[in-house]
Order: sequence, then structure tokens, then C-alpha cells
Amino acid sequence: MTLEFWRNLSVVWISIFFFLICLIPLAISFLAVQGMRKVLGGAQSGLERLQDASGQARAKTEEAAAKVTSAVIQGQSKAERSQATLKQLLQRTDPAPPSSPKE
Repeated sequence: MTLEFWRNLSVVWISIFFFLICLIPLAISFLAVQGMRKVLGGAQSGLERLQDASGQARAKTEEAAAKVTSAVIQGQSKAERSQATLKQLLQRTDPAPPSSPKE
């Protein structure tokens, strides 16, 4: 066995080790990318469901706010009407100012 044989054998062994050393990080990277795809796919569907739920909550909140504000506005308008009516009634029932005697 000559030195040339050992040189070729060492080149083959180094190539195999280098390939294995590079193959492991490549496989880990590939699996990480595939895992992130699955995670992002699951997160997207979950976020879509949350978006639908928040839209429904917003709609119900707006509906409740409209009911509350309409009740407050109606109450204020009734109070204003009753005040205006009372004011008109009091103005009508006020006795006429006494006329001053003419000299």
C-alpha cells in the first residue's frame, strides 16, 4: 500500500464526514422550516377564528351602546318637553301685572 492509496482513502473519508456534518444542519433546518409552516398555518386559522369572535363582540357592543344611548336621549327629550310644558303652563297662569293708576 502506497502513500497514494492512503491519500485517496483519506480524501474519501473526509468527504464522507464533511457530507454528514453538513447533512445534519441541513436536515435540522429543513425540519425547522416545515415545523414553522405548520405553526403558522395553525396560528392563521386560530387568528381568523379570533377575528370573527371579536367582530361579533364589536357588533353586540355597538348594538347595546345604541340601545343605551337611545334610552338616554329619549329620557332627556322627555325631560326637556316636560320642562318646556311646565314653563308654558307657569307663564299662562301668571297673573297679569297690576296696571299702574293713571294720574
